Amino acid sequence: MSEGWVRAVVRARAVVLVLWAVVATLGIVGAGPLSSRLSTSLDVPGTGSAAANATLARAFHENADGSFTVVVARRHLGPARERALRAELARALGGAVPARIVDSRAVGGVWYAVVSTPLGLARAAALTGVLRHRLAVNGPVGALLTGPPALQSDLGPVLRVDLARGLAVALVAALVVLALTLGVGAALLVPLIIALATVGASLAVLELLAHRVTISLYAPNLVELVGLGLAVDYALLLVHRLREEAGRASDPTAAVVATMASAGRTVVTSGLVVAVGLAALLVEPVAFVRSLGLAGLVVALVAVASALTLAPTVLSLLGPRARRSRARRVGRDAWGRLARTVLARRRLALAGSLGVLLALASPLLALRLTPLTLASLPRSMASVRALDLVSARLGPGVATPLTVVIDTHRVGGDAAPGESAARLRLATALSRDREVEIAAVGTSPPFVAGSGRFAQIDVVAREAFGSPAVQALVARVRADLVPSARFPAGTTVEVGGAPAQGVDFLARVYSAAPLVAVAALAATSLLVGLALASWPLALLSGALALASQAAALGVTVATVRLGLLTTPTTGQVEGWVPVFLFALLLGLSTDYQVFILARAREAFARHHDPALAIEEALARTGAVVSAAALVMVGALAGLALGRVAGLDELGVGLAAGVLIDVVVVRGVLLPSAVGLLGRRTFGRPRVPDPAPAPGMEGGRGVGRGSAT
Repeated sequence: MSEGWVRAVVRARAVVLVLWAVVATLGIVGAGPLSSRLSTSLDVPGTGSAAANATLARAFHENADGSFTVVVARRHLGPARERALRAELARALGGAVPARIVDSRAVGGVWYAVVSTPLGLARAAALTGVLRHRLAVNGPVGALLTGPPALQSDLGPVLRVDLARGLAVALVAALVVLALTLGVGAALLVPLIIALATVGASLAVLELLAHRVTISLYAPNLVELVGLGLAVDYALLLVHRLREEAGRASDPTAAVVATMASAGRTVVTSGLVVAVGLAALLVEPVAFVRSLGLAGLVVALVAVASALTLAPTVLSLLGPRARRSRARRVGRDAWGRLARTVLARRRLALAGSLGVLLALASPLLALRLTPLTLASLPRSMASVRALDLVSARLGPGVATPLTVVIDTHRVGGDAAPGESAARLRLATALSRDREVEIAAVGTSPPFVAGSGRFAQIDVVAREAFGSPAVQALVARVRADLVPSARFPAGTTVEVGGAPAQGVDFLARVYSAAPLVAVAALAATSLLVGLALASWPLALLSGALALASQAAALGVTVATVRLGLLTTPTTGQVEGWVPVFLFALLLGLSTDYQVFILARAREAFARHHDPALAIEEALARTGAVVSAAALVMVGALAGLALGRVAGLDELGVGLAAGVLIDVVVVRGVLLPSAVGLLGRRTFGRPRVPDPAPAPGMEGGRGVGRGSAT
């Protein structure tokens, strides 16, 4: 980082502080209403389920994302009582909201009605409170409201409470680690100030983006907890380096300049590494996953912006107090001894650490994916209580039926002999399938619409949405049962509903996963290679990051399969988690390795001894980088302690990945690999910077300084 830039920022620090304060305040204040513009939709445009759902919305007025379900439990439900319940529901709706009853049925002591709106998921969710009030005042007694909009509306407050608890845990963990590392004093406030500004600014950017693109309801939790961890990590490393420079520089500003020329440059590189890893998710064709990548990218870029502007400003305010530290110097000798021990037995250390990583990654063989885990949602949510009532009385598949949509492409086509015979054959085959509880078909509304052009068959599975059996049922219907029904030429048959949408979600996410992996690895390796001026180091860093990722995902799978999460699960990992875990953990793992390898590259340029270089790098940076990693683990623990399975799984995976990187990869695998590769690791030695002329910033050059 250039001396001119740092000095200019320090001179304008009042303006810089005001700008960051304004942006951060806007982001924090706007975080509350932000959730009303977020979404949990798993819609996948261009798929069979999307086409079926579009036909249901257009012809049958059944908007999957914008439909509520009203549930009433009654012991005696005759035709007269059903008509009375429908009339009471119609009176409750009263035309004041854009909703209409499209279907109602009584089965097994439960009457339920589908209330559809033309709205998208986020806007429909905003109607939940109004509909509940109307049901309580004028609707059927004991009516419960559920469906995708109600679930999203109820999930928002749960996520906000989880976030508040997670932030409390993360802040306590960060304060403890910072106090042990920096001591209790003014330096302790620097990481917290930078973290607060980074998180607030990230939320402000996210709020602007939510007006233009679909953003997941999970995004604020990721932004605030991951942003807290990243910002505190980077600020901790900068303050640590500032203390080294403060004892040698002629004045406080010179110390800041030297810090930003070395550690600041590495922080910016590390932030960009995290950013490019997450940017690879933008090639995902699914908006849900793409929006999470976008949210993570925003955090990483804002962290880089704060390192370039806010960090030097706050560090300059620390001034001479940077020289005073009450923290004990711990860890340096221990990390040096560990490096020497590993290098003395480098082959054994390499084999042992790889064996540990392989064992941790082995549960990947049992990986099972689900698009979403409804079973993990808090049972206290009113919408979930309605689902539980339906599931207990009618079975778990009733709440999320499969729908076969038939388009004959002509008015009255449903009554043609070939069409009706094929539809009957398909309904019969469905009813005989081992995984089907009910296959409902008819010749009048709600099974027929568009003056007989469109028809539908409702299918209720025996198991819950997202289970392996239901995913297999969707595949069987598409590949076997529909072709076997022999519909006339020209008829289009699509399979929709939540189960089909979930299958298409997983298929689309993982069809793009290889491209995401290649793009992320190529971009991060290129950035690391340019930053360290060594392609062997870049390849080594990428290989180590992949090893820690496989182990972290293995730990996640084992945790889910063994039921060790704080939320109940079905033994399956939510489909978006491995992809997002890969992108973010690739950046974080490479991030921490860059700090150590940059220091090793600097040492190698001085004495050209690779073993001594990695030993010196670990001795000087091992303790502070490990402290930064522990801060990140504390932040990620806030995710793992929530009540939503997907975020729990992500938190466990990320925390496991960071800990594995600290203990196994950085402590054992990295030094043993460098020791075995020798001089080839660093490529051609970089010529050291010439000695500064007397009087230059107290005898030190501050333009191109050493790495962290």
